Amino acid sequence: MEAAMAIAGSTARELIRGKSLYTVFFFAAAMLAVGALFGSVTIGDQVLVIKDFGLFSISICGVAFAVVSGASLLEKELARKTIYNLLAKPVPRWQFIFGKFCGMYSTILLMITLMTMALQAFLLLITHRLEWELWIGVYFAALELSIICSAALFFSSIVVTPLLSGLFTLGFFVAGRSAEYLLSFVGQGTLKGPLALNFVGASALLPQL
Repeated sequence: MEAAMAIAGSTARELIRGKSLYTVFFFAAAMLAVGALFGSVTIGDQVLVIKDFGLFSISICGVAFAVVSGASLLEKELARKTIYNLLAKPVPRWQFIFGKFCGMYSTILLMITLMTMALQAFLLLITHRLEWELWIGVYFAALELSIICSAALFFSSIVVTPLLSGLFTLGFFVAGRSAEYLLSFVGQGTLKGPLALNFVGASALLPQL
């Protein structure tokens, strides 16, 4: 496991230095600004609207980072041919993949933690109290992101092109989010026949994100 942790540390440092991380932070700040704007003009609970937009931006930014970074993570190793130096050493293949996963997932956990703290600070200025229940939503978002990271590494290991890998990962996320709605259509009788059977089979294989 020492080799896997070393690979995880190297992967995390590479992702933190990458420009994509700063782009996601910028996007998260923009989403929080939009949430504050809509909250100020919405009739009803302004704080609730800001929470919803904040949690939505944290989840979407984490998914976007997982799709972009995961799609190109192994491709960079192959392009630079650094993977041959690693695999030439007595490092099992599963430790290499596991180290890549740990490095990417730890970076995403750091990112969503910082964004949640920023959202907490923003809400503190408005409500003058800490909103601890936000961490429950962030916890489940972190569980969802662990599945997305695994899917991103899986597709990047079997698909050579980063674009296709990213599209497959994004499609996996959209399908996982839509599985519950598709099953509701089947239960209502809107979808019938072979199409309904295909949706039921796909929902059994896909995670309920």
